[in-house]
Amino acid sequence: MKENKNWQRKFITDVFNSSFAKEKHFSRIILNNLSLLEKKNQYLPKYLFKYYSPTSDNILDIQNQKLWLSHPTSFNDPFDSNIGYDIERYEKDRLLKFIENSGCVKENFQNGFSLEDKDLIQRSYSGENILWRSRQKSFYDIKWELLQLKSEEFREKVDKYLRHQVDKNNFKIEKLKNVNIRVSCFSQQEKYEEFYNQILMWSHYANNHKGFCVEYDLEPLKRTTQFTRSESDFYKDKEKYIEERTSAIVKAGLFPIEYSANRVNIPVSKLNKLDLDEKGCLIYNCKIEDLIYKTMIVKSTKWKYEKEWRLILDEKISNYFNNKIPFPYAKTIYLGCRASNDLINTMMKVGKRINAEVLLMKTDGKKFTLDSSTNRNYEYENEKRRWKNPYFY
Repeated sequence: MKENKNWQRKFITDVFNSSFAKEKHFSRIILNNLSLLEKKNQYLPKYLFKYYSPTSDNILDIQNQKLWLSHPTSFNDPFDSNIGYDIERYEKDRLLKFIENSGCVKENFQNGFSLEDKDLIQRSYSGENILWRSRQKSFYDIKWELLQLKSEEFREKVDKYLRHQVDKNNFKIEKLKNVNIRVSCFSQQEKYEEFYNQILMWSHYANNHKGFCVEYDLEPLKRTTQFTRSESDFYKDKEKYIEERTSAIVKAGLFPIEYSANRVNIPVSKLNKLDLDEKGCLIYNCKIEDLIYKTMIVKSTKWKYEKEWRLILDEKISNYFNNKIPFPYAKTIYLGCRASNDLINTMMKVGKRINAEVLLMKTDGKKFTLDSSTNRNYEYENEKRRWKNPYFY
């Protein structure tokens, strides 16, 4: 649906612009306004796929119907979930602030900026402001030319001020990057047309086809979200109370990735409002969290082949579940074409335990594609092996 291509950004904006936005955490806003969730039903896919390496932790997560939530700083793409900003525009803003605070000089121009200097800086272009390029010089060019006319002492004063401002800002950006919002990644694929062609996904995320892939059925999430247990029922029926709210939060936190040539950038106006408390922790509000969420759903077009979806959960929820949230939606487990016998035997038991079908992947004999088969052939071969006399020649 091309017209709904960027619905996820609008959904995030609606959440943080809602009347409950004073509860700055995403999950809290959702739980206070379930009507927001109904907008999502039409966009959720029928199923999503997730690739796993064959580790004991991953196997136990599937068996226990849990989903591990990673911190974006562990991702293989250094740009992923890393908010950007226009450093040139920021420096320009800070230099103008410096001039405003120190005032313009009317004489002794070597030790200060004149009104003419200020005007040149204001009219310079910065960042990607292409419209100005044919008529004006860039901010960096203007700054360099003006500082060459100043005294060494004044140049050092300006350089020291700008370095301090940029370092302070980079520290805040680093704090933003390390906010404890957790993510789990999936891939949306047509079950037959695309899934069996995903050789790269198996290679990159399932330990070179030695791991497994789980198909999750999201149909249960498309139902109208209603809570049958109130706050007062928490201790009477804690399991049902937690289950209902967890389902709502999972539904709210699922987003398709938007692939773009441009990063999500924080405007200079918001940069200037970022501040730290006395403990050095970032003070951020719903407007900043809105930007963080949008940063997490935008990736480079280089990754477009993954057709990624993400489950994004704020720190309140991820901390409560120790970064492993209940996710009882596994429908089918696909075992890589290089899966070991130990993994096959283990996952067959896991499949029976959680009522999920287990299929074995295999390479196509004629094309660069994969196929799947039931475990009957595997069980039959094992049975034959048991009755074969190894000492008979």
